[in-house]
Amino acid sequence: MPLDMKDKENHEQGNDPSRFSGKWNHWKSEFRTMWQTGLAHLNIWTHKKHKSFSQTYAFYQIGQYLYSVGFGAEYAAVRFYRATKSGSKFCWHGIKWATGKVVKECGRMLGELLEDVAGPILAIGKGAKGLTQTLKTQYQNQGAAKAAKHSAVYLGTGFVKYLQVLGRAASYAMPVVGILLFAATVNEKLNETYTLAVECNGQIVGYVEDELVFDEARDKVKSRIVLAKDQQWDIEPTFTLATSKEVMDVNHTADAILMASADQIQEATGLEVDGQLVAIADNGTELQQYLSSRKAEYEEPDNPNLRVEFVQNIQTIEGLYASETVQSVQQVENMLSGLKEEEQQYTIQSGDSLTLVASKFGLTSAQLKDLNPKLARTDYNWPIGDTLIVHQEVPFLQIKTIETVTKDEVIPFSTDKKDDAELAYGKTVTDQKGQDGLDRATYERVRINDVLVEVSEISRIRIKDPVTEIIRRGTKMPEGSASDTAVFGSGNMLWPVPGYTGVSRWMSAGHKGTDIRARYGTPILAADSGVVTASGMNAAGRGYGNSIIIQHGPGNRTLYAHCSSLAVYAGQSVTKGQVIGYVGSTGDSTGNHLHFEIYKGGMLVSAKNYFPNK
Repeated sequence: MPLDMKDKENHEQGNDPSRFSGKWNHWKSEFRTMWQTGLAHLNIWTHKKHKSFSQTYAFYQIGQYLYSVGFGAEYAAVRFYRATKSGSKFCWHGIKWATGKVVKECGRMLGELLEDVAGPILAIGKGAKGLTQTLKTQYQNQGAAKAAKHSAVYLGTGFVKYLQVLGRAASYAMPVVGILLFAATVNEKLNETYTLAVECNGQIVGYVEDELVFDEARDKVKSRIVLAKDQQWDIEPTFTLATSKEVMDVNHTADAILMASADQIQEATGLEVDGQLVAIADNGTELQQYLSSRKAEYEEPDNPNLRVEFVQNIQTIEGLYASETVQSVQQVENMLSGLKEEEQQYTIQSGDSLTLVASKFGLTSAQLKDLNPKLARTDYNWPIGDTLIVHQEVPFLQIKTIETVTKDEVIPFSTDKKDDAELAYGKTVTDQKGQDGLDRATYERVRINDVLVEVSEISRIRIKDPVTEIIRRGTKMPEGSASDTAVFGSGNMLWPVPGYTGVSRWMSAGHKGTDIRARYGTPILAADSGVVTASGMNAAGRGYGNSIIIQHGPGNRTLYAHCSSLAVYAGQSVTKGQVIGYVGSTGDSTGNHLHFEIYKGGMLVSAKNYFPNK
């Protein structure tokens, strides 16, 4: 049958091959999916079980390990306990057995020792008892001679019989006797006093307890011997070991050493000046008398306020000195009475000057300046209390006198000047009169070798207070003046030509003022505040040329002459430092300069009193 017909028949009968193939593939696919899903679930379940099993197994292994460790430790502890217990029992039995053996042996040896030592004694006692009985019996039966002979035979027999026993007893007794003798000898030696024998200059001078006492005594000796500079004491005591029941203390030992070296030292008196040993005299009493006589030259017994002392710190020291350094008192006095070069300081007092201070110390002004370069400065004004170095030949011992002086001092009253614009210029009114005060001052005056070197105030008591004087002074200027009121001067002068200090002539018997050299046209300043009372050609007098007079207060005025021109006029009030004119050469003048005059309290005074450094 043809193929297409067969397929058609199969299709009609429901046996279509393509249809069966499709179902089979579908079932096959479903089965494969189910299989793979089952395998996946199986794998998951297996993995979980494996993981759980692994964890359980690990815990099991750890537990097994810990159990093994614990069991091993417990078993080791049990074994150690058993071994210790067994060893202890063994040791205890061994010690017990050894102790028994030692005790038993010691008991045996002690018994033998007692037997050996006590045997001769017992034998002697037994023999003595038997000898006594035999001697008594023989004496009664045969007489004294027979008894004595029998006793001698008896003793000889006993000695021979117990000779060996006595030897053994002696072998025990001799060491005991030796130990006793040794102990007695040591005790005797220990009771002896061991000391140090002190030797000086080859001879023993005594005994000391120990080396500490020796060292202290030697140091004490060295401290008691006063040596001059660069001098050494060559006596050196030594010691050796010795025995003596009598020992010396530190002081007695030092004395013994000094006595042994008496040929090199002697008692004398040292003289220290400012801590330095300068001389050693053989007679301290005479030296003290000489020092007292030196101070007595300056003492005043009737003046209780005067005390005399040495400038230097003088001390006399009694002691032991090397014989070769000791001098006679006369030699020491000659040295102390001599002179020496010394640099001194002087404290400046009120009124001192270069020539005055130089003359006090026998110096020239140039020599004093060389010692004190500050004196060459132009601004040095000899301040009180400042010190200067002076150099002169002075006594070896300088005497200082300190005198306390009390005196009453007047305290000048002060003046309070008050300007009164209602009062005419030049007039004054005293509202309160001044009164001087009084102080009781105590000073201490210090002189060295009769030269006053210092004065210091130690106390001051006010007895009476000063009363201030109160004065009103008029400042009202006359009508028509340039100013209504005047200004009074302070009293402190200003150099009238600043920048020029050259002075051709100071005030003298033939010259009334001070001539200050300056260039033509240099400004002239008012030396102090005040009122111009005169201004113009020859206003100050004939020959003064252009001149100015300024009134600074009652009795106080200044004069300026030979000006080239003037800057102020009469009646004008001026202040200190104000330009009042210019330098020139008018009037009786031979060159440009300022002729300057000062009047104080109505009296002509030199400008050098106000300007000492010009």
